Amino acid sequence: MTIENYSDKWFLDVVKIIENFHEEAVGEYDQFFSQDAVIETIKSGDRNNAFLLIIDEVCQGILYGVQITSPTSGKRIFQEIIWYVNKPFRKYGVKLLKEVEKSLQSSGVSIMIMAVLENSKTDKLKQFYTRLGYKPMEVHYMRTL
Repeated sequence: MTIENYSDKWFLDVVKIIENFHEEAVGEYDQFFSQDAVIETIKSGDRNNAFLLIIDEVCQGILYGVQITSPTSGKRIFQEIIWYVNKPFRKYGVKLLKEVEKSLQSSGVSIMIMAVLENSKTDKLKQFYTRLGYKPMEVHYMRTL
């Protein structure tokens, strides 16, 4: 098992992982899945913000986000957008998270924000993040326009 930044070598695996993420987690909020949108996001995104879990030469997980600078403190922030590991490999999810935290910290990121979707094991995930030292920050509401 290794953790590495995105490269085109993993392109098809990443597209499939994001499709799995959509089907399992976000499809309830956004029913439309566009493989073209996924491909465009991968091609135009910052590869340094896409961390992949590689097991037996197959990408089985991703932690992807964006980096911004806080307008109030100037600190660099990483906001997670997708953290997904294929079901048979979920036991490696925490290892992926911990390695990403280390990598981001060494590159100057001082704040990491993780999201919890309301349709996933919300209480369990909130307890998990609290144990790891995260604290609740805000609640988002969405609607389709």
